[in-house]
Amino acid sequence: MKQKCHYDFVQRRLSKRFYTHGKFIGKHPIPFLVIPVIVSVALGVGMLLMEQETDIEYLFTPANSKAIRDRDKIDRLFPPGDSEDFIASKQSRVGNYGQVIITASDGDNVLRGFVLQEIFDLHQLITELLVQDGEGIGNSSMTYHDLCGKLSGSCYEAPVLTLYNNYNVTDFTCLNLTYPVHTINDTHKIFLGTSLGGVTFYEDGETIRSAQAMQLNYFLEMDDHDEVRALQNDRWESMFLETMRSYSSLRIQIAYFSSQTLESEVKQLSVRGVPQIAAVTVTLVLIFSVLCCLVMDCVRSKPWLGVLGVVSAGLAVLSAFGLMGYLGVPYINICASMPLLILGIGVDDMFILLAAWRQVPSSYSVEERMGRTFSEAAMSITVTSVTDFLALSIGTVSAFPSVRIFCLYTAIAVLFDYIYQVTFFGACMVLTGRREAANLHCLTFKKVPLKDEPATRAHKEHCMVEFFGKYYGPFITDIRVKVFVVLAFLTYLAIAFAGLLRITEGLDMKNLVADDSYAGRFYDVYYNHFREYGPAVTVALDADVDYSDKKRQDDIEDTLRDFEGSLYFHNNRLVTQSWLRDFLDFCSSYGLDCDDHDSFIRTLAGEFLPRFVQYRSDVVFNDNKTAIVTSRFYVFSRNMTDTNRERNMMLEARRIVNEANLDFFVYSPSFIFYEQYTAVLPNMLQNIGICAAAMFVVSLILIPHPVCSLYIIFFIGTITLGVIGYMGFLGIRLDAIAMINMIICIGFSVDFSAHMTCAFVLAPYQSRDKRAIEALQTLGWPILEGAISTFLGIVAMSTADSYGYRTFFKTMFLVIAIGAAHGVMFLPVFLTLFGPLSPLKKSSVSKEVATCDMKTNSVSVDGRQGGFSYISENTPQCGFQKNKTASVRNEKLFKSLCGYCERTSKDNRHHTCEARNGNDEIEIVDVSGFSSECNSLDRFPCNLISSGEKYAMKNSKEAWAYDNTLAKDD
Repeated sequence: MKQKCHYDFVQRRLSKRFYTHGKFIGKHPIPFLVIPVIVSVALGVGMLLMEQETDIEYLFTPANSKAIRDRDKIDRLFPPGDSEDFIASKQSRVGNYGQVIITASDGDNVLRGFVLQEIFDLHQLITELLVQDGEGIGNSSMTYHDLCGKLSGSCYEAPVLTLYNNYNVTDFTCLNLTYPVHTINDTHKIFLGTSLGGVTFYEDGETIRSAQAMQLNYFLEMDDHDEVRALQNDRWESMFLETMRSYSSLRIQIAYFSSQTLESEVKQLSVRGVPQIAAVTVTLVLIFSVLCCLVMDCVRSKPWLGVLGVVSAGLAVLSAFGLMGYLGVPYINICASMPLLILGIGVDDMFILLAAWRQVPSSYSVEERMGRTFSEAAMSITVTSVTDFLALSIGTVSAFPSVRIFCLYTAIAVLFDYIYQVTFFGACMVLTGRREAANLHCLTFKKVPLKDEPATRAHKEHCMVEFFGKYYGPFITDIRVKVFVVLAFLTYLAIAFAGLLRITEGLDMKNLVADDSYAGRFYDVYYNHFREYGPAVTVALDADVDYSDKKRQDDIEDTLRDFEGSLYFHNNRLVTQSWLRDFLDFCSSYGLDCDDHDSFIRTLAGEFLPRFVQYRSDVVFNDNKTAIVTSRFYVFSRNMTDTNRERNMMLEARRIVNEANLDFFVYSPSFIFYEQYTAVLPNMLQNIGICAAAMFVVSLILIPHPVCSLYIIFFIGTITLGVIGYMGFLGIRLDAIAMINMIICIGFSVDFSAHMTCAFVLAPYQSRDKRAIEALQTLGWPILEGAISTFLGIVAMSTADSYGYRTFFKTMFLVIAIGAAHGVMFLPVFLTLFGPLSPLKKSSVSKEVATCDMKTNSVSVDGRQGGFSYISENTPQCGFQKNKTASVRNEKLFKSLCGYCERTSKDNRHHTCEARNGNDEIEIVDVSGFSSECNSLDRFPCNLISSGEKYAMKNSKEAWAYDNTLAKDD
């Protein structure tokens, strides 16, 4: 005999274990109710130990990136030296600073006298801020002049401020400023590209006519080893922010920023608006949960169970946060959205359990109902929880710490949610089931009058279940509708591909702050006026080079010219900062001998650098100053108008030095953040690939047919493609937040596709259309129910004043909408077109002849004896209705059962069962008196066609179940 492969080996055994577990909870619910609460409270105490991480560089830049390694190399080759050599553009790390952009109140030229005077007054106010004596900051009061980074003994000021003497407006306005470089006495060059913005020129194209904005920077001296100085710097910066916040003027407007701004703003976002969002979300989900638990029956309604489902998700969130606190995992503001997500997932699990509970007849004991409920639904919850947990676990190895932390928090919360669903919520179901069995009112818990007893109430399908089975299923499987759905799917994919071209990569720093934050205004003003001259890029040599060698000088010059010839860097030789160029010009101008090595070094160290102090930190000599160990040059980027251009500029700089003849490398502090632009897409694709492979393996193990795994992988791909593509049309960037959502998307894609595919291959019809209708009737409403509950869990974030929360909502909305469309429209249609030709299993009833004996409660199938039982909730009304039809698996079995009632009718009237359409349909021609006889039987294996009840027939070989309104056609 040919052996069949049983793909459902794991599923059958897990279902059996869950059946045992459910029955055990049914007998002993109290421990499963109390212990999770105690554990949650104990773990929740760990929240007191949580610390918040707000370091932007750490959270939103890839760990151990090339930029970070290059920064370490810069620090090694050019260690911080003389504190008198501070130049802001040459710092490898950003220390404490304050930054102000000034515009005229009338939007006109800031170089007018009365505007300049107001700017000078503001500058004086800032520099005279006094850091008072205080705990931990020393015993003397200090101003900006005491704390500032210094160049040649004076505070390093914004270049534009070096052009006036003692705030003399007349001196300043009389200057004929040239832009972007202003030269004094033909030797001292001042770069104004980052000081003045919105510049217009006279006819010569260099002399400034007007400027719309002026930028002032106030840098403090850095000393990582001086804790007192660090406290003083922090205190001054806080005073700077307070002063700018309260500053007002009729002539000028200011936009300000500091090194503390992003961290403080991110920290505020962690609590700002979150309570309101949480309150709205919990209210909406509670209302929806309670409504979904209500039916037109005061006993079978379960409103309190809807509330307890939300409580169960809340316990999972509390446990996850507390455990992270005990483990020392830092909290980040993105994690504030995690409870809302878990709330939606938990309520979705609740709906699955409740749907399975309703399918089990109430005539069974509570213990048996719990066993059968868990046997059916716990497997579904297990599949979704395992896939969600696995996808999030893969996210914990992301290169971005923010993604790792969020995924760790959420993965642990998903795990706790699963545990509490099969323990705490299961115990709540038992207590509710006992109330229902005792016929107590769902709200008052009082005994309901006898007329409302379960024995007299007919079970009815949910209206939405009936809609999907009776109306939507036949509609969607119509050939004309199929053609329309296929065309809609192709259109959906085409639009998604078009959206991919609109995607922008990387996190814009402005998106880390609230919409009404002062930092947001600063970024707006900065982007409008100061993007023409982007960040300075260090071009450093990591090799022993003889700089007096003409060949090496030409190699260096060729590399700098390659930068100046690039679309991403300024081609003005005056803008590029090259000590070698200026040194050779210096030697030529003064007729100095700089050709041989010794004279080159002697002139450079003894005459050039003391005069050109701005280059003093760019050349590193050996200990006895007989050779140059290393040196660096600076080029300026231009027109950094968006993140794509910033990324391309960094990649272009690296390409140029990689193709150079010398061992150059490039670095800019901005590269630390630009690095994310190159890492987001590869990391996201890697995570998607690993997750998809993992989902394939999990589905092979837990879902009982290999074809399910293929469909799951295909629809994971199409859902993910759609989400990413449509993100482009919504203006959502590919950043760390999007990476998190893509990981969640994969888990949700499995939820939307796995169960529908599984239900399709398990439906015992030969017709693909009938199997699709059966799958929709079973899972169409649960899919929409879960989508709605998840949507309600995130909808409050759409009103947040933070880009991060709004982006989370938009992306999750795409995941939910596209996933639900796949689950109830695209997937069923494609299964009818390309699904398996035959169901996974065929019941052996169709190949056997069965006879029954109602008196002995037994059935004989090909000579094998076994019992059968009628398990309808409505035992007294088990008879057939007149002139109704039913599809059956085996005509002979149907006739033997129907014939018995015919022979034992009390009034001896004639009743017949006729085959109307071959072996497919049986029509009850006359049932007069038939039902009354059946009403007297305790157990009877007939199908009540109009009610959708369940029947089971058992023998020594196998059990068959007749679901819904029709027995299954083979």
